[in-house]
Amino acid sequence: MVQTAREIDGTMKHLPARFDTVHIGFHDAGLDPVLEIDSGSEVVVSTVSADPEHDVPAQWLPPQIHDIFVRAKRGTGPHILTGPIAVRGARSGQVLQVDILDIRLTQPYGYNIVSPVKGMFGTETPTQKTTIIPIDLETGLAEVAPGLRVPTRPFFGQLGVAPPREWGRLDSRPPNKYGGNIDNKEMVPGTRLFLPIWVDGALFSVGDGHAAQGDGEVNQTAIETSLDGHFRLSLRSDFTIELPLAVTPNHLMTMAFHEDLDDAARIAMRTMIGLLERHYGMQFHDAYRLCSIAADMRVTQFVNGNRGIHVLLARDLLRQLPCTLDLFEQLPAVASRSSKQMPLAQRS
Repeated sequence: MVQTAREIDGTMKHLPARFDTVHIGFHDAGLDPVLEIDSGSEVVVSTVSADPEHDVPAQWLPPQIHDIFVRAKRGTGPHILTGPIAVRGARSGQVLQVDILDIRLTQPYGYNIVSPVKGMFGTETPTQKTTIIPIDLETGLAEVAPGLRVPTRPFFGQLGVAPPREWGRLDSRPPNKYGGNIDNKEMVPGTRLFLPIWVDGALFSVGDGHAAQGDGEVNQTAIETSLDGHFRLSLRSDFTIELPLAVTPNHLMTMAFHEDLDDAARIAMRTMIGLLERHYGMQFHDAYRLCSIAADMRVTQFVNGNRGIHVLLARDLLRQLPCTLDLFEQLPAVASRSSKQMPLAQRS
């Protein structure tokens, strides 16, 4: 195991993004962990999304990016993932609870890529183009076109555990039941993600930082950028799941991924109905009716091979029902935004 983490404030581990702590473009249960922590521990993870060939001032590039491109383990996908992190005592069949405590922008630019035959309109005036998008780290605004700035809302596109060992090495682009490239823009600070564990140790990896993204991510990419994330990783044995799900301060959220968007929609909605049946005492047609009237179904992303759907149901409605499993219990508070852009790894 490559124990490369250092302590922040004398209590919390920081895992940097280096050639020996990242892997590029794949998920694989055979990867050795680069860090091992106890259940309930907090960790700050640095991630990078950049390319040494980007036409930007040298000081904008992450200092380790050249070494990473030359020396890191590579697969067939594009994502640079930090990890995996093993959680002591994690076993297949348990659930990894990922509390997202804070996320910070760490570089003054991002980029958006459009490619022929990819994205929603990949055959319409096909071109291969990388657009550099400056990010003002003080204001959090990104200039996506001349004179047009959008607010950033950073999150990680890639959040996942190792896939089942028998699946072997998988391209990092399609999300699946282990999470991975879920590209869900609701994965912001204050959100809690639940991932089904398929191998001992869980083997959590994170990356693919996004400064901003619309639901759908229709041209193939968001504002891709480097981020620091502050997480608490905890094991749960009191329930089981087959797909990732999450809670935000205001919603219960189910997710599904499938090549066919219709099938993804059915799976995500049926999962929500199933949660209402199992944990909120509702009969099928009562839950079905509630979802038809009050649940919001959204296209998470349209472009990752396995397309994504997520379903949101308001927490205020759930408070009216008896509950046998409170997934919202001790939900992490949203971090103060006063020092939003200071990299978490610089705190000492």
